[in-house]
Amino acid sequence: MEQEKLSRKTIRSLIDQGRVLNFSDGVFAFAATLLILKIDLPAMTVHEATSPRLLTELVNLWPSYFANIISFLMIGYYWLTHHAIFSLVKKMDNIIIWLNIIFLIFLSFLPFPVDLFGDYNQSEIIVMFYSLSLGIAGFLLCAIWFYAVIAKRIDKSLTQRHILYYSMRFLAAPVVFMISIPLVYIDINIAKISWIFVILATIAINRFFNFKTLDAFAKETAA
Repeated sequence: MEQEKLSRKTIRSLIDQGRVLNFSDGVFAFAATLLILKIDLPAMTVHEATSPRLLTELVNLWPSYFANIISFLMIGYYWLTHHAIFSLVKKMDNIIIWLNIIFLIFLSFLPFPVDLFGDYNQSEIIVMFYSLSLGIAGFLLCAIWFYAVIAKRIDKSLTQRHILYYSMRFLAAPVVFMISIPLVYIDINIAKISWIFVILATIAINRFFNFKTLDAFAKETAA
């Protein structure tokens, strides 16, 4: 029994949180970089590329630009959430590591639905698939947080108010994207517009807890 406890302690001591975060940051950077590579260049001859048609073709690529902007913002949002979660996790274990790896797998997958959304942004199935992909990635990130809370791997100074605040903040984005899926059946454009509620929900949660930003709330945690 003592050997088993010693073995678990040894395994935990081998987990370097810095390396986990560095690897995660690398995947975030990789996923963000791939987004721009998914924008297809217009199929034109050299002569056409120097004619007014070039501007028309570039303007016609606006759905790809839109998909990239939304997706880059969401990758940035999830990166900030990931950073916040791991700044609150004080004890790492294998479950957290594997939950993080599964999340990163889905994160690295995001350029694929982004590419589809850019090309077929008026397809109901594609918009639902795009929303589902972002929603699942967000819920997987939240799974790390909720496991850390249940397993008591978070900072002991966190109160129930802190935990509730962070939980609501982290859930905002994936919940909005999941809710947008059935809205596609009502109107595909309404579904897309509903994504702005990620920002509105974040502002509402901050106001409810009387804080303007996540960092401001974090300062109270450290106090």
